[in-house]
Amino acid sequence: MPAVLKRQLLRGVGFTATGAVARPIRDRLAELEAHTGTDVLIHGATALDDAWDAIHAHALPPGPRLIVLLAPPPGDAHAAAARAGLENLSRTLSIEWARHGIRPVTILQNGDADAAAELVAYLAGPAGGYFSGCTFTLRPPTGPRPSPPSGSPAPPRTPPGRSPTG
Repeated sequence: MPAVLKRQLLRGVGFTATGAVARPIRDRLAELEAHTGTDVLIHGATALDDAWDAIHAHALPPGPRLIVLLAPPPGDAHAAAARAGLENLSRTLSIEWARHGIRPVTILQNGDADAAAELVAYLAGPAGGYFSGCTFTLRPPTGPRPSPPSGSPAPPRTPPGRSPTG
């Protein structure tokens, strides 16, 4: 995946990475000049309990301005439960902690750490400030989609029938 974010985007942004955060995510944040700090909590979760423990340890109000929960890639029932639980946790915390300026989001990963890294960096930057309580689903790229036929005639319209009252 080509890098689209400009160097120095995250200058002055501090992040803490806990749990199973892939090395490319840490490296991409460093490339964009983020440093170790408390503005952003990134947690690579394998279960809902460890996500809550990380949030409790690092992000209780008035904690970081952004919490990124990285859900495990799809797989067995445990991964599916963790993905659903993390999505719900982000939504709930976004309502509860909005008054503190804390924006939780969840990324449902597909195993492409480079795509996850670019999305995390975007969310930590200025434009990412518009997102809270969201879940982002990373999917593998697909080929071009066929265009709908242009100039298709509209289906014929049937005039309404007469009303029973005349």
